[in-house]
Amino acid sequence: MRRGSSSQVTESLDSLVDIVSNSVGILIILAVFMALLSVVESPIDEPVSPEETNDLLTIEKKRIPWSHSSQKSSLLFVLQDNRLLYLDRVAAYRSFQSELDGEPELPLKADLDGYRVELTAQSSQNHCLQFFPESGAGQWWGEVSRADGWLTKLLAEKSPSEVYLFFWADGASFELMREIREWTWDQRYEVGWKPITERSGLRFCTGLGRSLSFRPQ
Repeated sequence: MRRGSSSQVTESLDSLVDIVSNSVGILIILAVFMALLSVVESPIDEPVSPEETNDLLTIEKKRIPWSHSSQKSSLLFVLQDNRLLYLDRVAAYRSFQSELDGEPELPLKADLDGYRVELTAQSSQNHCLQFFPESGAGQWWGEVSRADGWLTKLLAEKSPSEVYLFFWADGASFELMREIREWTWDQRYEVGWKPITERSGLRFCTGLGRSLSFRPQ
């Protein structure tokens, strides 16, 4: 009787193993089938052309204000009452060069074309340039952006891989700022800008202050 019981237990165990094995086999088959089905039904992403990529980036720029850090050098401009003025840092440093050779008393001041500039020290390694545009200084956008305009000539001497443009713009010039930004993007240049009021200081500082305040979009 014991042998009969043992034989029955063994047969029952074998049957159970067969059932489990068959169930696992069915599950594996179902899993493979579902995987194949998902591959067949999944849409294939078509490659996006460079033109479409640029269009998507342009749309994203219009919808969402964004900025990013950059290793490029910035060209500074101020837009007041729809007049555009270039704030030339190179010209400013050149005007201070003779005084910097000695032990100058800060701030250093210089009068340039359409604006006054002052140089102040933040530390032994960092400094700031502050710009004071003259009333009515600058030119209309139609003048500076034409083929022989100074902005067109300036950008022809630069490279989008090396510089970006940064604008200070007053409230009266926001609509024009949008137009300028679109035009500049068409020239493949990155653009950054910041709204200003009559009491806003137009300051460019080296070091950490520069990285936080001046970024292209």
